[in-house]
Amino acid sequence: MRSISFSCPVCGRKKEYRIEELFEGATLRCPFCQLTLILHGHMWEDVQREIKKIREEDG
Repeated sequence: MRSISFSCPVCGRKKEYRIEELFEGATLRCPFCQLTLILHGHMWEDVQREIKKIREEDG
């Protein structure tokens, strides 16, 4: 399955997350600096748009 890349707001490094892992309230953890984020609000809206684009590309 496809994935979406996130940049950590603290260290700036990117990590790929599988689409199946992404849902409102999901916990995202940076493997480099250990920052933990909860996927919600405007960030969740952005992820939903990216997931929609990927699914449209896949047909």
